[in-house]
Amino acid sequence: MTTVPELQILPYLFLYAAIAAAWLPKVAVAGPLKNLVPGHLLAIFAVLSALFSGLITPMAVAVLAVLPLLLWASVRNNLPLALRILAGVLALVVALILAMHKAPGFHNMLLLDKVRFSDDAIPFTLYANFDKGMAGYLMLSLFCSRASSFKQFLADGKRIALPALLTIVVLTGLGLATQFFRFHPKLPEATLLFLAVNLVLTCVAEEAFFRGLIQETIYRLGNKPVFGYLAIAVSAVLFGLAHLGGGTQYAALATVAGLGYAIVYHRTRRLEWVILTHAAFNLCHFILFTYPRLA
Repeated sequence: MTTVPELQILPYLFLYAAIAAAWLPKVAVAGPLKNLVPGHLLAIFAVLSALFSGLITPMAVAVLAVLPLLLWASVRNNLPLALRILAGVLALVVALILAMHKAPGFHNMLLLDKVRFSDDAIPFTLYANFDKGMAGYLMLSLFCSRASSFKQFLADGKRIALPALLTIVVLTGLGLATQFFRFHPKLPEATLLFLAVNLVLTCVAEEAFFRGLIQETIYRLGNKPVFGYLAIAVSAVLFGLAHLGGGTQYAALATVAGLGYAIVYHRTRRLEWVILTHAAFNLCHFILFTYPRLA
């Protein structure tokens, strides 16, 4: 593991708190802070502390300011339809640029540098991606549907249990059959670090983008079943293509994963359980099999 300045940890703490607070109700207070959303205030603290610590630059702040404006405009019914569509498309582009680390001004924290978890695995590098995490929070809080109560969360869990389990089983079988990985149980020192970064900065952002934005946007084109099938297929294919940088085998497996996650999301059209399904498979892969893949 690499050591990092303490000042650069603070923005991540605020960001993690903001993502957790996305499930909290608005705080009713008087004055200009009426109907305050706790997560938004924490996200502002995350950005300001990141700027102060040198984790991001003013250019990065400008990029982060554009995304919520576009997300807000895309769902404003009082705006012309053409303008809402344009705002939605631009929001997708900006979110994708952030998720792919192509936006200027971000200096993401390096946590693991070319670590091998087994002799037959390729080296693994892990960054705490502030750009992707912030994009995930903004999409999650401003656009995506979430469970309104713990009771609803539990009810959703019952509805997705079978497709979620099948997704993990099928992906495991395909990974073994194609020799993408082999059975190699382990518990590395970095397990908790991996889980914390992967669950919050990776799974939240990717599911908010591919399911909450892309899949949900296609649903909203119409009520006919064809739009549901199209939403599942398109989000799965795009999820696979987004992983093409890891090779065609990786992209093919990611497409299957995207299909499973899309079906899980389809059962509830809320984000919690698809995030947890994604994180559960990633953790299973990390602990039980060659990670990230066979060399």
